[in-house]
Amino acid sequence: MNTTQRLWLKALSLVVIFGMPTAQADIQVLSLNDYQVNQQLVLDATIDINLAPLIIEAVNHEVPLTFTTEIELNERYSLLGIDLSRNRVKITYESQVNYFGFNKIYVISNKRNQKVQSFSSLSEALKTMGTLSSFYLANLADLHPNTLYTIKIRVALNQWKLPTPLILDALWKSDWQLDSGWHQTQIQSPKSWQ
Repeated sequence: MNTTQRLWLKALSLVVIFGMPTAQADIQVLSLNDYQVNQQLVLDATIDINLAPLIIEAVNHEVPLTFTTEIELNERYSLLGIDLSRNRVKITYESQVNYFGFNKIYVISNKRNQKVQSFSSLSEALKTMGTLSSFYLANLADLHPNTLYTIKIRVALNQWKLPTPLILDALWKSDWQLDSGWHQTQIQSPKSWQ
């Protein structure tokens, strides 16, 4: 078999693999907790990222995946008897998962803090990417006492960052439409921060 035939066979196998129906994939926010450290409001979150075999196969063929994480801190208040909400903090950042077949490693690149980590398995990489620990949200001095706040988080696969040939496939197949939806928790600030 010559080189051209091998390339056509590989391309055909990718089309067959990417065209197969697969198990349901999803992203779920399992926990979202807030606490205070040194007059800072911080959060911990655990996000479970389940990829369908179709997407795992794409990653193993060195297709990079970009995930967008959105975090918001909203303040709720009442004005003339009308309940209103104001956004106090909005953080959006991307994390990219890549596989390098030559080295047989999975790499996460966090675009927010420019941190790069490598892993021997995809499940380790996704678990690390889905763990936020001591994530700085706001300075307590910037928040109003005795006020209701809502912390929201959402993680989604950015389909528009896929290689061009896969974007159309991703728009029509549910396996590629990964979005945790908004998960939130409410906190009531004390009359004075301790």
